[in-house]
Amino acid sequence: MVNLPARLLGVILSLAFFVFSVVMFFTTWDWVAAVFALGSLGYSLFFMLSYQRNKS
Repeated sequence: MVNLPARLLGVILSLAFFVFSVVMFFTTWDWVAAVFALGSLGYSLFFMLSYQRNKS
């Protein structure tokens, strides 16, 4: 299994990429940035849910 620091790093990086993608989308109105924003949000949810599942 993946330890806690690796999960936290995954959450931080995916949330940072989400914020960057949202900013790029509203700057350029490029649909690719919107797709990447949704993908990075999905990764964030995955890391957070895996942390909650293994916490209990």
